[in-house]
Amino acid sequence: MNHRIALFVSESVSIIALVGACFAPAAQAQSMSTREELHANAVVSFQHGRFPEAYGRFIRLADAGHAPAARVAMFMFHNGPSLFGSDWDVTQEQLSAWAALIDRPAPVLQPLIYPRAVVPVAHSSR
Repeated sequence: MNHRIALFVSESVSIIALVGACFAPAAQAQSMSTREELHANAVVSFQHGRFPEAYGRFIRLADAGHAPAARVAMFMFHNGPSLFGSDWDVTQEQLSAWAALIDRPAPVLQPLIYPRAVVPVAHSSR
């Protein structure tokens, strides 16, 4: 069998396995653990661009000890302003716990300093 045919067969088997998993019986879907289902819901929120909702779902799972969710929550936290246009809320305790879950060094939470508004405030005449 030449290389091209072997590659085609390998890819075909992978595609068949993927399609089979998508059309698995309902009993298999019911056996999905609650954590896996919650994680799947968080992923769907992320994929649909509902980032605040996704972050909330990921941090709840991460706080409950779910390592894949902790990895995504840390990614979203670190890239909040640049990728998602938002600073996500987090505590140092959360960052440390999530880092331990994914076997990474705990980042140190840094304070954010926002520039003062340049708009004058009206004085009340009381």
